[in-house]
Amino acid sequence: MKKKSGRIFFFVVAAIAAALLIFYLVMRVIKTRESQYHLYIGGYGNTAVKCLFNSDNLEYGVLEDFKAKNPSYLALTPKGNRLYGVSESGATSGVWGYANNGTQTPLGECADGGLDPCHLTLYRGYLFTANYGKGSISVFPLDTSGRIKSASQVIQFVPNGNVVPRIHMVKVLKVKQSGRNYLLATDKGSDRIYFFRIEQDTTANASADNLLGGKPLRLNRCDTAFLQVPKNYGPRHLEFSADGRFMYLLCEVSCKVIVYQLNEENGNLLLNPIQEIISDKDVNEACADIHLSPDGRFLYTSNRRGRDGITIFHVKSDGTLERTAYQVTAQYPRSFAFSPDGEFLFVCCQKDKIVQIFRTDKKSGYLINTGKTIAFTDLEPSCILVREI
Repeated sequence: MKKKSGRIFFFVVAAIAAALLIFYLVMRVIKTRESQYHLYIGGYGNTAVKCLFNSDNLEYGVLEDFKAKNPSYLALTPKGNRLYGVSESGATSGVWGYANNGTQTPLGECADGGLDPCHLTLYRGYLFTANYGKGSISVFPLDTSGRIKSASQVIQFVPNGNVVPRIHMVKVLKVKQSGRNYLLATDKGSDRIYFFRIEQDTTANASADNLLGGKPLRLNRCDTAFLQVPKNYGPRHLEFSADGRFMYLLCEVSCKVIVYQLNEENGNLLLNPIQEIISDKDVNEACADIHLSPDGRFLYTSNRRGRDGITIFHVKSDGTLERTAYQVTAQYPRSFAFSPDGEFLFVCCQKDKIVQIFRTDKKSGYLINTGKTIAFTDLEPSCILVREI
């Protein structure tokens, strides 16, 4: 009886030990998977680059190069299976795409209807581009395989006197209460933000052959067609709070952030300015990018020239900002992006041809320079996307 009890005890202990070992190995695999990210880096050169980054040891490796001329801004589909970008290349400007599955299968190239596109966004099987050089917005449908079709709509803005339109960013706002979707475009030249409703295209040449196989889309101007920003502010990039109540506008020339309270009425957006706060105290007319932290507690802006760096603001309960810190970076910080968990911030420093890697202090919002960088010899990085594996 004692021998039998001993065997049972042995098997129980062995089973528990095996279960603990399996649990440990599974958790180790999960931890390893959670600490790895794909980084997509675009800029000025002849390729966009895909890297594998491991947050445990802060090491990276280049996985793929996507051939494209001056791929200064990138967009990734929600599933991560397709990568699109602009070619900011004067007369040869356009948009391009690749299947993101290790095959580097091209998804076509299209002229964008305007010189030097500098921003693009994806929305329901369409690409919207901001064309800086010609002051226009282009709309490109994607077919069911993700290939880029010819532009279905080009919106050309006209000069106002001696003021030339410079469209710098296009960003989609989804209003939860009404279910309406809008496209906002910043015009650095005219100091305006343009508003468009994203609606069904009912024109005669409308085609439903897009990525989602749904109804064709068209941009229609809102009744309140634009918001006038103070003269010579140079609106560049903008960000929305997660609840859609506030919009944060970074102005390149004045080096200020304007906070707007955002409302909707009868298919129109209403923006009420509630605060202006300085981003770059040196006022070098070169503020670049703006993002909220994943938890929405802090706002970050990048400032080029002079004392290059990142300004950190605490977001108060009423949506207004309090400047809390400034992190010096390498030369000419442009686009930056957080890891999905908010643990890391990756900053494209164009003139030094590196991406700097910072840790974040989630309590204070401060940035901690890890000393690690991703360095390039023939690419000036200006855009980065981060995707968890």
